[in-house]
Amino acid sequence: MGYVLGVFDFLGAVVVYVARTLAYLFTGRLNLRLTTRQMEFLGVNTIPLAVLVLSFVGATICYLLAEELGKRGAAGYTGGFLLVAMLREFIPVLTGVVMAGKAGAAITSEIGSMKISSQIDALRALSTDPHWFLTAPRVVALLIMLPVVGAFAGVAGFYAGYAMVHSKIGLSYASFSSQVSTFATAGDFYTCLIKCLIFGAVIAAVGCYMGYRVKGGAAGVGREVTNSVVVSIVMIFGLDLVLLPLNHWLKEIL
Repeated sequence: MGYVLGVFDFLGAVVVYVARTLAYLFTGRLNLRLTTRQMEFLGVNTIPLAVLVLSFVGATICYLLAEELGKRGAAGYTGGFLLVAMLREFIPVLTGVVMAGKAGAAITSEIGSMKISSQIDALRALSTDPHWFLTAPRVVALLIMLPVVGAFAGVAGFYAGYAMVHSKIGLSYASFSSQVSTFATAGDFYTCLIKCLIFGAVIAAVGCYMGYRVKGGAAGVGREVTNSVVVSIVMIFGLDLVLLPLNHWLKEIL
């Protein structure tokens, strides 16, 4: 029973963090200077790693696709298959995993270190809301930057896939991309964007929650950083499963 209550307490805290952040955003109380700083620290610095990961994934997927589709005379479909897979799953999920491991861990570590050094208590003593000063800029930063990082990573993954296909079976770029418009639709792009926004907000909220509950000095910080990354990744895959019908709904709307 205690475990179930802990899960609901955690989920409630995450929802509250995101809701309070949106309230700050829509009422114009968000600190833009702090937010842009976090966008650079958490987002821009993650782009190289995300690009590297998606490039490996794109090349690997195309290696398999080129081999199988080439046997059936359908190598021209490779680019279309890759783009749809990237948009629906690989860009939001794998970019989210990379952000959870890098940005989410950094958020928990920073806030946790402030917690054990009593800096958060000092903010309250100065009548400064820690959620306004610490939580909101980080949630908005990841809300904005995860789609941006995903865009860079997706482009890199697509062209890495083409490079692999070209080197393996000599397929031209025109043939590789000829069926892209047939497979990928506007709904796929919107699906990718919505998933990125949701995953970004969740990663930041989980990172902040774990940071605020740090106890026991440096060992506590390390423990909560690990928990933050693990929980964020589990939630990304769980939400991805829940959001599977999203693409179908968007196609019906559009």
